[in-house]
Amino acid sequence: MPNHRIVWGLTALALVAIALYAATQGSVPAAQPMRTPEAVGGALIATPEGAVLPEVTVAPTATPTAAATATPGATPVATAVPTAVPTVAPTPPPVVAVPAPAGSPAPTTSETTGDPVEAVLAFYRAAAGEDFDAAYALWDERMRAAYPREPNLDSRFDETVGITFSQLSVAELSGESATVQANFTETYESGGSREFIGYWRLVLVDGRWLLAEPHY
Repeated sequence: MPNHRIVWGLTALALVAIALYAATQGSVPAAQPMRTPEAVGGALIATPEGAVLPEVTVAPTATPTAAATATPGATPVATAVPTAVPTVAPTPPPVVAVPAPAGSPAPTTSETTGDPVEAVLAFYRAAAGEDFDAAYALWDERMRAAYPREPNLDSRFDETVGITFSQLSVAELSGESATVQANFTETYESGGSREFIGYWRLVLVDGRWLLAEPHY
């Protein structure tokens, strides 16, 4: 009987030992560190098993709002400023010394009195018409003394058929002296022409303007 008690006692101890061992094996083992694949500075960080990782909340990226494009207002239509058209002073028509028919009377006193321009015009009209006596009558005494008639009047205008003035006006008038600008083109029987630019000095003698000196 004593042997049986010993056997049962040992058996009981063995069962207790088995129960303790089973209880020990059934408990949750200590948390072992687990490695995450996140590298920091070239080393791996060990995260304890069962540890709750903080939830990372990713803030939503604000969708870029396209900047409002300013809608241009209606483009004003440029109104062209009218260009002022320069007013061109009309060119006075040329004064034409029409040849007087041969044998026509000499210019009257009324043609030459009080107007030196008319005196110059009358001279060239008579010369172009070969009325050399009438033309010579419009020279003053000093003109006749300085310019002999034949080479300076009769022969000079023998082939002239017309004289057209581009300018004929008083440039200076003082008492009994006057200056007349007389620019003209002279045409000849041959069909040629020549332009003259110059002026005449005139003197007032007994109420008549007479040609005193040419400047050409």
